[in-house]
Amino acid sequence: MIVKVGVVGFFIIFRLTVANLLQGDSPRELQMVHIVMRHGIRTPHHTYPNDPHINDTLYPVGWGQLTNAGKLLQYETGKFLRKRYNDFLGENYWPDLYYCQSSDVVRARASGELTNAGLWPPSKIQQWGPLDWQPIPIKSLPKKEDNLLFFITPCEEYDREMEEVVKSKEVQKICRENEKIVKMLQDLTGKDLKTFNDVHDLYSILETKKLFNLTMPAWADKFMYKMKYLSDLNYVILTYNDKLRRLRGGPLLKKILNDWKAKRDGTIEPKKRKAFLYMTHDYNIAYLLGALKIFDPQVPNYGSAVLLELSKNQENEFGVQVFYRNDTSLPPYELTIPGCTKICPLEKLVDLTKNVIPGDVMAECKSGDAKYIPSEGGKKFKNVT
Repeated sequence: MIVKVGVVGFFIIFRLTVANLLQGDSPRELQMVHIVMRHGIRTPHHTYPNDPHINDTLYPVGWGQLTNAGKLLQYETGKFLRKRYNDFLGENYWPDLYYCQSSDVVRARASGELTNAGLWPPSKIQQWGPLDWQPIPIKSLPKKEDNLLFFITPCEEYDREMEEVVKSKEVQKICRENEKIVKMLQDLTGKDLKTFNDVHDLYSILETKKLFNLTMPAWADKFMYKMKYLSDLNYVILTYNDKLRRLRGGPLLKKILNDWKAKRDGTIEPKKRKAFLYMTHDYNIAYLLGALKIFDPQVPNYGSAVLLELSKNQENEFGVQVFYRNDTSLPPYELTIPGCTKICPLEKLVDLTKNVIPGDVMAECKSGDAKYIPSEGGKKFKNVT
């Protein structure tokens, strides 16, 4: 059958074809995926001095542990990943194919186990007994050694730079505007609130109390909106400039970029490696997206995930797409790295991010001043939720 489109139709088709090519819509083949995810919904991991629940054991869940809703959330997230990457990964789990690493925090490790259960149900040849489940190894480093997913090791240069950011006119203006509200919250809770991070910590305590159906204080609703606003700003301040991005978001981004370059060059080990899952915390989501300069003011939700996909076209040109799933009830949305297209050529991405990629991050963390002592403003920016 011959279809006549006419001159006008021809030019419409021609323009659409050119537009698709310019947008990078030519056929692409997925090569590797990195998933960076926050753990599931948890109970409060501590509380404020005036909390009537301060001596509660939260039995049988415990403080700072996944709730049943959090467990289900992570399992369903694993099923979402299975659906999205089923054809890419295949049905059989293989250690050479897939790598999972978690921070050495119980709720993060448990979240990794649950996500893996949804992502890797045993195939027919991997069924081993009465459970429709198979164990998937999860690597973690001791907290004091982990500069990829957990930042407890002192970083004097980060603290020093953070102190300068907090002193800036822009940040001090926000502090003055909210001084009365912060003072009221201090009086109500008995909690010392010296930084944005302190306010976020209080917001997180109240949010998790509510999610766990603990009785909320009568004053909470009045302040939640303002605390949410200050919590959002806290995450922006954490990666306020390139130096902060380099020392916090840089290490993980460096690892991911190195994996992509090795995949492109055929030097990746193991050679069949296709996917990485990093199970971590809200701060890591902010650090990574901040390093890429695509982070909007927000508190990353429980179970939120950054999906970083490396693909190549028919000309063997490698490019990267970044998706963010900050609401587990909605599909992930695509983010565009500043200075690049949605499918960002790998070499261009390497160039765009060179200022936030550290060499030896621990060496860069040293201030060179033996007498330097971080202020409270610096020390307080190490909380992990």
